[in-house]
Amino acid sequence: MAKTKTQLTASTKSRQASELKDSDLNFGKFDNYIYIGVIILALFIFFREGIFGGKVFASGDHIAFDSFKTFFDDAKKDGIFALWTPYIFMGMPNFAGLIGFSPRVYDLFGHGFGTILNLFGSPESSPIFSIVIYYIIFAVGFYLYANYKFKNKLVALFTSLMAVFATDLIQRMVTGHNTKVFAIMLFPLILLVIERLIDYNYKNIFSKIVDVALLTIMFHIQLTSNHMQMIFYSYLFIGIYVLYIFIARLVKKENYRTALMAGVFVLIGAGLSVAMNADVIMSVKEYNKYSMRGVPAIQQPTDKKVDNAQPLDYDYATRWSFSPGEVLTFYAPYYFGFGDVEYQGQKVNLYWGQMPFTTAPVYFGVIVLALALIGIYYNFRRDIYVQALTLIVFAFLLLSFGRNGGFLFDIFFYYFPFFSSFRAPVMIHNFMDAGLAILAGYGLLSMVGSIRNQIEADKFKKVSFVVMGIAGLIFIVSIVGFKDSYRNSVLNGPKAQEYKKMGATPQQINQQLGQRADVAYDNITSDLQLHSFLILLVMGLGLLYSKRMVNYKLFMFGVILIGMFDLWNVNNKTIHWDNKSDSENAFNETDYTSYMLKQSPDTYQYRVVELRQGEPTTTNTFAYYRLQAFNGYQGAKMRIYQDALDVVGGGNPMLLGLANVKYIITDPKDPASDSSFAPVMKGSKTVSENKMFLPRAFFVNEYKVAPGINILNNIKQMNFNPRQTAFFETDINKKIDKADSTASIKLIKATTESYEYEVNATGNNLMFMSDIYYPAGWKAYIDGTETEIYKTDYLFRSIVVPTGKHKVEIKFQPETYYKGKTITLVSNILVGLILVVGLVGVFKNKKETPEENKEVKI
Repeated sequence: MAKTKTQLTASTKSRQASELKDSDLNFGKFDNYIYIGVIILALFIFFREGIFGGKVFASGDHIAFDSFKTFFDDAKKDGIFALWTPYIFMGMPNFAGLIGFSPRVYDLFGHGFGTILNLFGSPESSPIFSIVIYYIIFAVGFYLYANYKFKNKLVALFTSLMAVFATDLIQRMVTGHNTKVFAIMLFPLILLVIERLIDYNYKNIFSKIVDVALLTIMFHIQLTSNHMQMIFYSYLFIGIYVLYIFIARLVKKENYRTALMAGVFVLIGAGLSVAMNADVIMSVKEYNKYSMRGVPAIQQPTDKKVDNAQPLDYDYATRWSFSPGEVLTFYAPYYFGFGDVEYQGQKVNLYWGQMPFTTAPVYFGVIVLALALIGIYYNFRRDIYVQALTLIVFAFLLLSFGRNGGFLFDIFFYYFPFFSSFRAPVMIHNFMDAGLAILAGYGLLSMVGSIRNQIEADKFKKVSFVVMGIAGLIFIVSIVGFKDSYRNSVLNGPKAQEYKKMGATPQQINQQLGQRADVAYDNITSDLQLHSFLILLVMGLGLLYSKRMVNYKLFMFGVILIGMFDLWNVNNKTIHWDNKSDSENAFNETDYTSYMLKQSPDTYQYRVVELRQGEPTTTNTFAYYRLQAFNGYQGAKMRIYQDALDVVGGGNPMLLGLANVKYIITDPKDPASDSSFAPVMKGSKTVSENKMFLPRAFFVNEYKVAPGINILNNIKQMNFNPRQTAFFETDINKKIDKADSTASIKLIKATTESYEYEVNATGNNLMFMSDIYYPAGWKAYIDGTETEIYKTDYLFRSIVVPTGKHKVEIKFQPETYYKGKTITLVSNILVGLILVVGLVGVFKNKKETPEENKEVKI
């Protein structure tokens, strides 16, 4: 009986697999190498213009990251581990804010893995290939996982190709979201090790130790992507998967202990990986106490769905929510306008759905969709793995809906730890697509098994006729047409409502969206016809195979090629290559940057800001020229900075003056209208000087105590003299003397993480500094003795300097980082030792006979 149960619980490999002889499926002992070679070749061909032609993607996110190239080059040259950047938002944590990292050589496995990847191509020398490597690892990992799962190499090849060419995953590189690709890169291999832990009773305990160590290392490498939202989704997928299998086996009383132990090992591996990444996680956790993602806004929300206990308000966190209507794009990717498309020789965005914008539809292939549904139909009742995957896909789809009726999302947002710090719920589709690819593998394997089993052949014919009937009906609908109803949907859709709120007339809306509707509709009907035809082809091939009119390999390669054509046809429309010079030209020195640097070469004495329609732009490009900016782009700004923008407004002269902003850059067609801004240069941009400009550091004569919102309103109304009065939120209980004319502050030395001032105080003087207040690491020293830094004027700093001449040093020394660094190093060494012990044990157990040394499937 025990043996029977052991055999039955191997349902993950599907019953049909046992009916297929290996010799019927493959090309000999080199087939794995051949299929992996096919996967790599397919990626090379798809990205050929970037790998071989020197093309790049010059999206805003690519440029935002590249803006810090000089910053990291300077840090490397000066031997500084970059923990703070002064170039955006008056300064912010570089390391804890996840802007970018200097080499973390103490992270033995993470740094080692990155070094190996750089041997194949670094971001500097091979900007496209260095990311294609992530796709290769993901695809090869998916092949190994699917081959382990299905015991069928051609099904594994199909599953891998469908997973890696899912449109949403391809778009990550196009839009510059490369850390998302890195975060999902090892996901298939993680699943592979977890399923091994679930499926095997290890005769050799050292084999299990090796698997747990490898799982830990892969969890850790995944964590080094530092994309916490993607990592959360990965853990959620794994958690549901393992928990469901454990519960299902417990209910059936079938070997639930291995599933339980697998869950324990996953928790151990995840815990150790967190320790191996302690320097980052501890620093990020500390920064979250001061960032938008960890602190609610100062203003009381007006939206009833916004809870001030949540760091991100509900509306902001759910702007990029998928909608139930957009499920139609699974079959017709153009239905909501697609995204960025080439139209009459220009790139335009035709999207008209409820998200602010999108560059491409969420599309994973109609062949994957059809085969996934077939896989669920054939296997749901009898296979707990299919049940788990179906649950995950459905739950992730509901979570992706966000505010669009996603009750599950609301539960997570308000009650699940960390979830309210995430935005863009649509991002979860990357993992949903992976689950669907696996289910499609089940569907393809079920088709083959049914066709080769005479008893199941009739059932397959019925299934194929139903699928072909649905596809045929959709094909007919596309020919009959529905242009008027579609056009009406666009003209009354989310974008139309948005334009109405902006004051657009019906004529303007009709002109703006009517053309989008016409272009999109032509593509929709083409989509419906082509995709219906592709489904008919696959099912038709299946019927021919069932009648032995085509052989197995022809059928399988036919399905693979059709699936690839399906995805490539859509993906090619989402790829918009740029010349490398376009990316490089973004950092050509401009007339206005040259003017500012010539007039004021010491960039530690002032800041700049670029305004558009009176508010700061989201650009980091000034950092490239080593110009320190008031504005910038980063997903998790300091909360006090955002509060100042929300209450005061980013174009307020007094706020900019307090922030040491000397130059205001505007478009000539959008001039700075405030009388406090005096134009000093006109060219490609207009440069104005701020008449309320204040030095980087100066003395203030007195202080007052007021609530934070009142302080911001005082700045907004510009009803006080910043040199005369400073505001604190709590009384510092210090006597402050008025500085006389002999008092002085001189900046002697400055780096990105320290300042040294020569200060002459004529009393107990209050020294104001325009850098942003961040208590988690910044320390002040007067003649070597530490003194307290006070939060001043809501978002700035000050210290009290006693009478006399002093050396004042301001240094960034975050203790949390240094503690985390030690934990990271020790944890890496510990996991390394565990891996070595496991490998040595496996090697020593080679003396056992092959039969004794085999791992037993359960």
